This record gives sequence, C-alpha cells and structure tokens, in this order.
Amino acid sequence: MKLYLLPIAFAAFASTANASCGTAFCSVNTQWDTQGLSSNQGLRIDLRYSYAKADQFRAGSSRITPEQPSGSDEEIEDKRTVNQILDIDAEYTINPRWNIELGVPVVMRDHTHTFDSSVSAPFTQEAKFDSLGDVRVVAKYKFDLGSITSGSGIRFGVKLPTGAIDKTMSPPDPADPTVPYALERSSQPGSGSTDAILGAYYFRSYPEKEWGWFASAQAQSAVSIRDDYRPGRMLGLDLGVHRSLTPSLSGLLQLNAQQRARDSGSNANPASGGYSWNLSPGLSYELTPQWQVYGFVQLALKQYANPDSDVPGSGQLTAPWSVSLGVARRY
Repeated sequence: MKLYLLPIAFAAFASTANASCGTAFCSVNTQWDTQGLSSNQGLRIDLRYSYAKADQFRAGSSRITPEQPSGSDEEIEDKRTVNQILDIDAEYTINPRWNIELGVPVVMRDHTHTFDSSVSAPFTQEAKFDSLGDVRVVAKYKFDLGSITSGSGIRFGVKLPTGAIDKTMSPPDPADPTVPYALERSSQPGSGSTDAILGAYYFRSYPEKEWGWFASAQAQSAVSIRDDYRPGRMLGLDLGVHRSLTPSLSGLLQLNAQQRARDSGSNANPASGGYSWNLSPGLSYELTPQWQVYGFVQLALKQYANPDSDVPGSGQLTAPWSVSLGVARRY
C-alpha cells in the first residue's frame, strides 16, 4: 500500500503583558498508519517544516485593538510572533501490533512587542532564537489485524522537558538594565514539564473507490513541572478524508479541533489557552515507492483566545493560517 502523507500545521497564540506571547501547538494529524495511509512496515523518517505568523490580537472570538502606551511598565502585544518548527520524526514498526515514534522539534521563534516603559519612551523588545524543543516518545498499539482496510488502536507516551526555558528579550527594561528581561514561559522553546500523552483512532479505507476516512482523539497533560509553571492540558479531535487523484498524487482534507486549558502557576499568564476549529487541505506526491513529498495549508474557521478576566483589554495574538512542507523516506 502506498504511504500517503499528511503534514503538520499549528495555531499560534501570543499576548500583551496579560496574554501569552508564543504558545504554539500542532493541530493537523500526521500519524499515517492510524489513518490507513501506511503499510506500517520498517522505519520511516519524516522531515517537516511548519510556519505561522500570529499578528491578529484577539480576546475571546473577537479581534480587538491593543492598548496604547501609557507608561505602564508592561508589554503591549501590538506586533507579532513568527513561529517556525522543523520536526524530525522517526517511527519504527516492532511487529504488526506495536510501533514506536521519536519526535525531535527544532523551534525557530521571533517574538516582538512594545515595552511600555515609564522611564523612557516606548520601545521594541525582541526575542529571536533557534533551539531544541521538547522531545516526544510515543508508542502505538493496534487492536485488530484482520484487515488492511480498517483498523483501530491507541497511542500513549511522554513529552520530555528537553527544551530551554531561560530565553530572554532585548533590550532589557531601562528601569533595571543589568537584569535580563525574561521571555514569557509560554513562548520558550520548552515548557519545562513532563507530559503524558494518550490517544485513540479508527480508520476505514475503500481501495476499490480510491478513498478513505479516519477519526482520532488525543489528550496531553503535564504530570511534572518546573518553576511553578504548568502548561494547560491539550485536547485534539481530528476527522479526515483522502482520495487518490492519480497513481502518485493524493488529495487530503482534515477538520481539526483543538482545545487548550489556561496555563497555571505563579509564572503562568492568565490570558492563555483557548480553542480553535481548522480546515486543512493538502496534497501528497509519491516520488518513488520510498520517497514522498507533501504540502498542507491550515485555515482557521473559528478561534477563541482566553483573556485575563481580571484585566480589561487583555488578549492574545492569533495566526489566521499556517503552512507546512515536508519529505519522508521509508526503509
């Protein structure tokens, strides 16, 4: 069976002094065998690049205007967060029921906002870095082996705290110029937490009609944290279809829903989390039986960004669209 590929895209949220200025999470399903799109044999290496620019300030489901400078000594999220992620995924099939996946992300982030200083004129602060993110190790167990046209199973694993949590912004606060100005925790390359991952899936294919569909759900929640910061629990639901357009080209379409709870702890920002509904069309092309390339665009149908209920005018920066390109090799 051909391996039809789906790339990853993400919705990016970011903030004012009372919002989160760089949380990024994946919202397109890329587990090929859980969709009936992979022969589930041997080793697969996937290299994927994703891009999103969060520059729309939002509170709840409405776009709002950021506050004007007033000497508040706080951040004003009136600019943007550019999120780029390079994912390197390696998945190995141990036997027909079990496989294991290692995911290594490289986070390339550029966040810029206005610092509303009370001792100088307002000025632009920036944090820009390329850094290792949080590594994931996930196992997969398939329940039924009697048919290649349908299947179901579970995924479970862990996200490790391998990403840095100490990135800073420049220039520093002129009121305290010798102290590095910390980048918000939600914008760091890593969360500092160890998270449990649990999911389930079902797929059904119709080879004679050259199409199929799948449904999946996954939850991720922190079980161990650092520096009194707990990232919000994430829930994702995916529904997708695929259809062969030519022997080598496939059309792909997903509806992705994702919800993230507010971050918590003394280093968390109350204006964090929310939910989104996204439509994700894409194409996959098989260069050879071993090599595939793919591309995907994700469009936001509905976005809701949690504000800080105690601070009027708080909100988050959101990305209305994202794009992903990738290449995969089977061995």
